[in-house]
Amino acid sequence: MLCLGLLPAGWAQKLQVLPAMNSYAQPPYLFPEPMKKEGLAPRLVELLRERLEPDLTLELQTLPRKRLELTLESRDFDGAALFLSPEFLTREAVDGGKWSVPVMVDENVLVSVRPLEIATLRDLSGLRLGGIGGHIYRLLAPLLDSGAIQREDAADHVANLKKLCLGRVDFLVMSRSEFAGSVRLTSCPKPFASRAFPERQLILRRVLVRLPDERQTRRVLDATAQVACSAPWLKALDEYGLSGAHCDGAPSGNQ
Repeated sequence: MLCLGLLPAGWAQKLQVLPAMNSYAQPPYLFPEPMKKEGLAPRLVELLRERLEPDLTLELQTLPRKRLELTLESRDFDGAALFLSPEFLTREAVDGGKWSVPVMVDENVLVSVRPLEIATLRDLSGLRLGGIGGHIYRLLAPLLDSGAIQREDAADHVANLKKLCLGRVDFLVMSRSEFAGSVRLTSCPKPFASRAFPERQLILRRVLVRLPDERQTRRVLDATAQVACSAPWLKALDEYGLSGAHCDGAPSGNQ
């Protein structure tokens, strides 16, 4: 048992714990027990802690995407939000926050058990999309609204991959990172095939930081930039066929 009397006066009060919100509860961001600590979300938080402690630390909090967006929009949130991209958030959610350099290059892909030979999204007409309840598929919205594509929802990506394996749906839409993590938890005698959209849908995932203290904001942003190109983080990404964004000289975007 730690005896606070042996610590320097005021030490216990100096450690500030900030929430690090994560809305991705599926692999490779989070895994179920006993692999829970192997996910990219706890790994990123662990590496950030190493650069922020002993006076500042992060605590991982996983919550549904809608709750995360409402929390950011409420303006009551102080902390960090992980693996986000500005184009997928409202102006209210990002207002007052600062964006880190990208921590990951991701991409939305089409997944099937047979190659999809398509030149445009209209070539998907007549097929069945395996969707996730509550998800909005903006690029496919005209085809879904017209009935050209039928949609059948599942609870998560693993359940959808199982439906795809059984032939109950024809294709899925998910990020390359989610596919890399979920396919490891799905057994199927047929190999899954993934391909890019006709017009590639790249996603540069970043960390959004919102703190009233500019010095602390800069510390978290600087720590994220250091982690983004560190050997341990790049190794973690490489395990899922993913890569960093700006470590090879590519532009890092606005900070």
